[in-house]
Amino acid sequence: MTRRHRPAALLAGAFVLLLTAVGCSDLRSEIEAEKGGGAAPSTPGQPPPSPLDLPPSPSPSPSAEATAPGCPPSGLDVVIRGEDAAMGHRVVTLQLWNCGDKPRRVKGHPGVELLDDGREPIGVKITHKSDYTYTGRRDDRPRQLTLAPDDTASAVLHWNNRVTSLDGAPAPGAHIVVTPAPGEDPISLPLPVDIGSDGTLEVTSWAADPVSGR
Repeated sequence: MTRRHRPAALLAGAFVLLLTAVGCSDLRSEIEAEKGGGAAPSTPGQPPPSPLDLPPSPSPSPSAEATAPGCPPSGLDVVIRGEDAAMGHRVVTLQLWNCGDKPRRVKGHPGVELLDDGREPIGVKITHKSDYTYTGRRDDRPRQLTLAPDDTASAVLHWNNRVTSLDGAPAPGAHIVVTPAPGEDPISLPLPVDIGSDGTLEVTSWAADPVSGR
């Protein structure tokens, strides 16, 4: 009789052990999850944000004054517009351009400094004498000018390249530095100046150009 019921008892014991093992496994998983040791439930990965979803980057603050490309921060630029030479005389036209967006006032003569090819100052005499034979101006009185944006004004440089002294002439110039008006930024321009033994550079005052624009 005992042998007949032993398989049933063995089967019942095995079933109890199986349930115990499963229960322990579930309990162990819960404990590990609470301690952070278990793997967290996986969730679908989020795609990276699209550039369209990102907040716009702050735009740079506008400058205090809008200027044309290549325009100095001061809003005033100087260029060389024409050169003429005859019988030892040299005439160069400087054109002042308001390349900014605000009116600019200038009056009188531009400041001019002559430099050699090493950008060292050359000792020449700067005068404001006006000889209309060379400058084309019979009246060179300084006038107050108001240049609207894109308006221009001109001044004329004149020198004599004749060497009439055995002492020679000052070193030739390679650059001029033009200051449009007191307090404005100087502008350096390449310009060969074969000044003679007179060593004098004549500069007229600014005069409004008949046609606005550069």
